[in-house]
Amino acid sequence: MVRLWMSLGACAFVLATQLRATAQTGEPLATCIASLRAELPSRPDVLPQTFDTYTRDVQDLRPLIDNATRAQPEFQLPIWDYLARRADAQRIAQGRELMQRQSAALEGIARRHGVDAATAVAVFGVETDYGRVSGGYPVVDATLSRACLNLKSAERKQHFFAALWLLQEGVVKREDFKGSWAGAFGMTQFMPATFARYMNDGDGTGSADIVHSVPDALATTARYLRGLGWADGMPWGVEVKVPQSLADANALESDHGCLADAKPAGRCRSVAQWSAAGVKRIDDTPLVGAGPAGRLEASHAGALLMPAGPAGPAWLVTPNYQAIWRYNRADAYALAIGLLSDALRGGPLQRTAWPTDDPGLSRAEFRELQGLLLARGHCELRVDGAEGPRTSAAIRDEESKLGWTPTGRGGGKLLAALRSQAGPASGCEALAAVAASGTAVAASAPASAASGAARPPHEPSPASAPLPASAPLPPAPAGKSSSPS
Repeated sequence: MVRLWMSLGACAFVLATQLRATAQTGEPLATCIASLRAELPSRPDVLPQTFDTYTRDVQDLRPLIDNATRAQPEFQLPIWDYLARRADAQRIAQGRELMQRQSAALEGIARRHGVDAATAVAVFGVETDYGRVSGGYPVVDATLSRACLNLKSAERKQHFFAALWLLQEGVVKREDFKGSWAGAFGMTQFMPATFARYMNDGDGTGSADIVHSVPDALATTARYLRGLGWADGMPWGVEVKVPQSLADANALESDHGCLADAKPAGRCRSVAQWSAAGVKRIDDTPLVGAGPAGRLEASHAGALLMPAGPAGPAWLVTPNYQAIWRYNRADAYALAIGLLSDALRGGPLQRTAWPTDDPGLSRAEFRELQGLLLARGHCELRVDGAEGPRTSAAIRDEESKLGWTPTGRGGGKLLAALRSQAGPASGCEALAAVAASGTAVAASAPASAASGAARPPHEPSPASAPLPASAPLPPAPAGKSSSPS
C-alpha cells in the first residue's frame, strides 16, 4: 500500500510538473523536441539516431530550471555569506592538500596554459568542492529543457546538440553524464559546447575526462581560462584603500567589461592612473609591484570593485579577474575564486571587514547552527553545511521565537543566540549524532577526486590544437555556466 501511494504521488508530481511546464512555456515538450529535430540537417555532426536515442525518455526540467535561474546563490545571498562558505578554512586546507597531491600535473598545466596552480584549484574548489558536489541531473535533459525555454538562443541549442555529440562520440558515458540544472557537468562544471572546444588531456591517457580525472578537469579549466583572456603573471586583483573622491567609481558586474580589452576605457583605468588618483594597496604600499599572485604593472588595466559599497572592502581588479568572471558571470563567484586562490598561496583572504554586525558563517559554523536547530526539535534537518528550504524554515521559526523579524538567514547573531540558549536534549539528538557522522564522511574526498596524479607528467595537445572534424564548434566563449541567455 505504501508503494502504491508513493507511485501515485510520483505520477501526480510528474503530471503536475508537465502541466506546469506546458503552462509556462506555451507548448508541450514534445513540440519543442520536434522543432529541435528539424534542425538536424544544419547540424551534420549529430546523427538522427543519436537524437532519437537520447531524447526518447527525456525529463522536462523546465519548471525546475525556471525557478533555479531566479534563485542562484551568487545573486541571492549577502556577499559575506557567499564568501564565508566558499573560502572557508576547510576549503583552503583541502585545496592546499590537493595542490601538493597534484603538484606534477599542476606544474605541467601552468607551463602549457599559463594558469597558476592556485587559480585552477580554486575554480575546482568553488565549483564542486573538489569533486564532492557536481549535480545529478542528466545533462541532455537539462540542456534540452533550457533550450526549450528559449528556442531563440543559439547558445542554449548549441549546448544541447554538443551534449548529444559528446555521447555519440563516446567522449562521455551516459551513466556519467550528469550535472547541474543548467547542464554544466564534471569536476569543474563545463557546459557541453564549451567542453567540446576546450577539453584537454591532463593525465596522459589520450582523452579528456573531467568526470573522473582531476588532472583532466584542471587542464581543461586552465585552457578555458586562457581562452577567456587569462594572462600569466598578472594578479587577479589586490585589496586597496580608496579615497572618498572615488566612491562612485565602483564597477560591479557588467561595469568592468572594459577589462576584457585590457586597456583603459569607461570605468577601467591604468594602474598608473589609479595610483595617481590616490588608490593604494591595503598595506599602504604602491600599486605597482609584485605580490603573491603576480606583478601589477603601471600599464595594466584595472577597475575598482567594492561589492558592499565604499564602506566595505575594495579591490583593484585586472583582466584576469574578468576572465574568472566570464567563467560564471557573477562578481560574488569571481571574488570567491580570487580570494580562495590567494589563501591557497598563503595570503590573507581580506583585511577590511564587511559592513555588517551579523557576519556570515563558515560551513563548519553553519553545520553547528544546523546541529543546534536539530537539538531544538527541527528533526527534518540534515547537518550538511548547506542552505536549503528546511534549514531556512527552521531558522525563521527560531527567529520568531526570539522576537526577531523572520528572514530565514543563518548568520553570526543567530548562532550566538542559539549557543547561549542551549537547553535539554530533544528527540532529535540521535538524529543529530547520525547527521554529524554523515557530515564527516561527506567531508572526505571521493575516490575519483582523491586519486591524485599517479601517472607521470606529459605534454598533451596544446590549446591551439583543432577539435576533431565532427566536433560542434560553439560561439566565441562568453561564459560557461548558467547565466540567462
